[in-house]
Formats: sequence, C-alpha cells, structure tokens
Amino acid sequence: MRKIVRGGGLKANTLKSMIKSTYDRSEVEGWTNIMDTPEVTGFKHPSGQVVVALPGTEGTLKDWSKNAVYGLAGESAYKMTPRYKRAKERVAELEKKIQP
Repeated sequence: MRKIVRGGGLKANTLKSMIKSTYDRSEVEGWTNIMDTPEVTGFKHPSGQVVVALPGTEGTLKDWSKNAVYGLAGESAYKMTPRYKRAKERVAELEKKIQP
C-alpha cells in the first residue's frame, strides 16, 4: 500500500526549485523528473518519495481567461475547461506510473 504524505518533508529551497521547474523546465538537484507536461510535473527522489507539482497561471491572457471562468462561473465551470481536464488526466497517468 502506498503512503501519501501531504506537506512537510521538503526543504524550502527544494520546494522553490520544484515550483520554478514547473515554469522553466529546469532540473531539481537530487530528483528525477518523471513527468514534464505543461499541466503537471512529477519528481521522484532516490528514496522513493514522489512530488507532483501543478503550475499556476503565468499572467497571460490565455491563463486569465481560465481565472475568469473560475471567478465568474465557479469551480464546476472551471472543471470543464480543457486545461483542467488535461491536468486531471496527467495526474491519473502519473499515479498509475508510480503505483507499486
């Protein structure tokens, strides 16, 4: 059975590097990139720990249109956007990939 840990266990600099990597595709020292898509980035440590990172918006008009959908129509409308659907699919793919 896999153990899911939410929060804790990462150094601040590592977390910062992971967040940065979701935007610029840079490497994170000591971690292997196991998924790198515009919606989801997955990292695996030699210890077996896996971190899934989902980038936020970048301030572009395209991103703000999705923010507007969320702000004007709520969460259920946002979940119907193509980006949300792709991210959900990618996370499911990554979970299958890392299942023991």
